[in-house]
Amino acid sequence: MEIFTRLRGMKDILSEEIEIWKKIESVFIETSELFGFKEIRTPILENKYLFERGIGSNTDIVMKEMYEFKDKKGREVALRPEGTASVVRAYIENRVYSTKKIARFYYYGPMFRYDRPQKGRYRQFYQFGIEIFGGKSPFFDFETIQVLDFSFKKLRIENFVFYINSLGCKTCKKVYIEEIKKYFRERVNNLCEDCRRRIEKNPLRVFDCKNSMCKTELKNIPSILDFLCEECKNHFDVLIELLSKFNINYKIAPHLVRGLDYYTKTVFEVFVEKEDIAIAGGGRYDDLVHDMGGPDIPAVGFAAGIDRIVPLVNQKNIKKIETIYFIILGEKAKIKGLEIIRKMIEEKIGIEIDYEERNLKEHLSIANKLGKKWCIILGENEIEKKVLILKNMEDGSQIELKEDTMIEKIKEIVKC
Repeated sequence: MEIFTRLRGMKDILSEEIEIWKKIESVFIETSELFGFKEIRTPILENKYLFERGIGSNTDIVMKEMYEFKDKKGREVALRPEGTASVVRAYIENRVYSTKKIARFYYYGPMFRYDRPQKGRYRQFYQFGIEIFGGKSPFFDFETIQVLDFSFKKLRIENFVFYINSLGCKTCKKVYIEEIKKYFRERVNNLCEDCRRRIEKNPLRVFDCKNSMCKTELKNIPSILDFLCEECKNHFDVLIELLSKFNINYKIAPHLVRGLDYYTKTVFEVFVEKEDIAIAGGGRYDDLVHDMGGPDIPAVGFAAGIDRIVPLVNQKNIKKIETIYFIILGEKAKIKGLEIIRKMIEEKIGIEIDYEERNLKEHLSIANKLGKKWCIILGENEIEKKVLILKNMEDGSQIELKEDTMIEKIKEIVKC
């Protein structure tokens, strides 16, 4: 018989780990909602050209990494490789701009990229993101960074720092791109094959290259911060002042460009320096709504990689629902047991039960293997006496609880 295994780059998330995932999700959701964000859910499957237009046709994501195929009607579709393009499409298609001057959304779910699997990088991965539509002010940029800062501090993630840069507006970019084209052309023989192609088509993508030769050539490249127009420079300066004023841990990274073509002005990534890994990133995309067929509306947002955050969260900081192992002995006890279980669940007392016929010794052995601190024992003798047995699995002691006061006593003793 064939034994099926998961596809390369995919991951099963089992119960031992899922509590951490739920904690991270709840912290991001709570923090975002405190800042006025509302949830949005978009399809996992979209028109392939949405991502070509939104992300950029010359990016590695679109050229190399998208899961794309034709559906049964021959339409070109793709599994979403990131969240922003879909949210922008939904924002335009549903004409949200006609009713809201400022619109704040958060989203969460799986993304897909046919990338080389490695530490913290999967082909199906999960992102939590926020988007703000309608605001030009650098205060909106600061708000997106604040949501991340608050969230990571609540999760007690240590040693994280915001690497931040500005890519300027279209005018700044145009001047800078011509400058770096000239710079790279003089060093073309020192670049990898991909970057030689990128020089003419999309030179900013050279900054993303992992090739050691290309990285060496970036060391002396001019900084885009020296090419910003007055408006873009003021925007960046205000943001930096806000980060300093409110003690956000940041570093200016003049070579940071991010891997997506839609960014303008602010770009940032959150690094955990001891782990040498980026766990979130984002920035401003003032032209994307218009470029995708909508009105001229500025926007800013971020996406956080949940898969990369999970190993950084200490399990000791996660409050779990402790369940009591409920032991039923005999057929008569099953029905009575169900009555008691319903009362316990209504009172938010967690239980775990095995309905198979086993003797007491077998049940206690199972409870021990599951690491249960408490057991409830119900058999025919207990039914006749209208009691339950509450057993402490750590010291072996047990007490009888009267049926009419059992809920209160369990809460008092077990600290539910």
